[in-house]
Amino acid sequence: MRSFVRFSLIGLVALVAIGFVVNQQQVSSDEGEVLPVVSVGMCTNNGTSLVIDFGTNQSTPVIEKCVENFTGYSWDLFEAAEINVSGTEKYPVGFVCRINNFPGEKTEKCKETPGTKNGSWAYFLADDTGNWKYSPIGAATHKVKCGKSEGWRFLLPGEPVQTPPRVTLKNNVCTN
Repeated sequence: MRSFVRFSLIGLVALVAIGFVVNQQQVSSDEGEVLPVVSVGMCTNNGTSLVIDFGTNQSTPVIEKCVENFTGYSWDLFEAAEINVSGTEKYPVGFVCRINNFPGEKTEKCKETPGTKNGSWAYFLADDTGNWKYSPIGAATHKVKCGKSEGWRFLLPGEPVQTPPRVTLKNNVCTN
């Protein structure tokens, strides 16, 4: 009986040791991953600025976020910045229809690409001269760059597509 208890205790200790080693390996690999760091306001050092302008007639304040340690695509920058984005039924991650639930479902159903009848979101990138430029490519295919700014503006019917977010760009220098 004693040998059975001794054998059982040795087996139990061995299982605990194996579990500890496996757990340490998982912790070590997780520690190697650098998670995005989000702060309010435009970046001034090491990050990508994301600006959301809800448009001229909205009382919703402009959102400015700085996202550091992010290297993905612009569509994924929304999640990293903790901003809710919805595509259309036809293009779920290819065409921005709603940001932070704006416009509401009564205004825009988000089944097809929104037209200008109800207004729509326009996507802008900062150019090298410090100005907003309407983006010729979509957020799902644009790779985020440290030191740059990305902006979205809800354009009302009749507003030119080149109407940029109402935020002055700030210099952002990346040192890493």
